[in-house]
Amino acid sequence: MRSLKDFFLGLGLGLIFVSIIWIVTLQGAVEDNKVITRAKELGMVFPKDLGTPEAVIPATTPMADQVESVNSEAPPETEQVVKERIQNFTVMTGSNARSIANELENLGIIEDADLLVDELTKMQLTARIKARSYGFDVTYGPLDVYTVIKELTR
Repeated sequence: MRSLKDFFLGLGLGLIFVSIIWIVTLQGAVEDNKVITRAKELGMVFPKDLGTPEAVIPATTPMADQVESVNSEAPPETEQVVKERIQNFTVMTGSNARSIANELENLGIIEDADLLVDELTKMQLTARIKARSYGFDVTYGPLDVYTVIKELTR
């Protein structure tokens, strides 16, 4: 040992270092809900959030039986018939994401073409859009962008 001064200096620095580590560990683990909420705020999309689209149906599938089941649950005096509106859309081979998004916006399937293109680019899915016919249920207004992405890339 060189000197008593060096000993106490090392001891003091060691205590400061240990106390900093101890304080950091007292903060505890971050709750999963907070992490997930923050990730969604920053734009993270979970595959389960895309899920199976309920508002998108194949162009050949009738939904009359589903509309009847919804109406049968309502009391007779408040029964309302919802006229379903299916918007058909065909993606041609060689179409780019911008032209597809603009057409979807013009047809009223989505609200914002720029948002669709941005999300497709972020998710690196612009090359995975399938060229085929789609039927979108726009009875209740424009669809969520992620629902449309899920259908276009399925």
